Amino acid sequence: MSSVLRLRAHELPEALAGSDVPRAVVDELLWQEVAASCPALSTRRLGGWRLHGDVGDDLVLLYGERSDCGLLISAESLKAVRGAALTAAAARAFVSPRVVTVSVLGSGLAARLSITALATHVPGVSHVAVHGPTRVPGALAEQLDGAGIGLTVAECGADAVFGANLVVLAGPQPRAGWRPPTGAVVINATGRSVLLDPPVDQVFVDDRRLLPGGAPPAADLGQVLAGTHPGRETNDDVLLVDLLGVASGGVWLTHQLYQAALRHGLGVPAGAPATTEDYQGGAWS
Repeated sequence: MSSVLRLRAHELPEALAGSDVPRAVVDELLWQEVAASCPALSTRRLGGWRLHGDVGDDLVLLYGERSDCGLLISAESLKAVRGAALTAAAARAFVSPRVVTVSVLGSGLAARLSITALATHVPGVSHVAVHGPTRVPGALAEQLDGAGIGLTVAECGADAVFGANLVVLAGPQPRAGWRPPTGAVVINATGRSVLLDPPVDQVFVDDRRLLPGGAPPAADLGQVLAGTHPGRETNDDVLLVDLLGVASGGVWLTHQLYQAALRHGLGVPAGAPATTEDYQGGAWS
């Protein structure tokens, strides 16, 4: 297993910024649309790479059958990366790139990675307002400052979403206390159902196969990306993008992380301990 790297949580922001993870999840969604009409295609592998779940200690293993190497990553970390990558992909699809004002509601690794993905991979982001943490990690604040992106830590959700045209739910939030601004795109990356007041005008999901029985109809993000759905109807509509598949892994996405780890010298041999003296776990301070 010496050829297998273990990617640690505090290395994820650099891996996320150093790879085109939104493109990886877009490719997966487009392939899903193609495979829907030809089930045999759904078994196609990426160059002999396979993703194995539940390999112990809540870890996921990407393994190359032809190369004898791979990547270990925690399932929760991969879920946070996938949520951030899908968030960036949805923002590209639905939000005008001229000026993007972002509100992120939530804390922890998922919120941090969502901000990193938006700042790195979505053009036009001018300001980020965060509600959840009491303090933003210095490395993230420096990244935003270096990119010319303003940062505000809001005391309540209503203050965070004021004037935003992109609202990201990256952690559990109380139902009351804020309302989606007119014309906003709300991305629910929590993996949990959310009720918005007032109701939204359009709903999109990343995988319509995961819609619960009896749920109202929703368009598929993959259909929008493939051009088989017109997407947003008017600029004043409030859109909800409900990411149902944040916990579904993804070979192409994980392979992007592996390539980023190789390029940037991230990760440790699989047998090494995941913690070090300066290990921060990628979480908010």
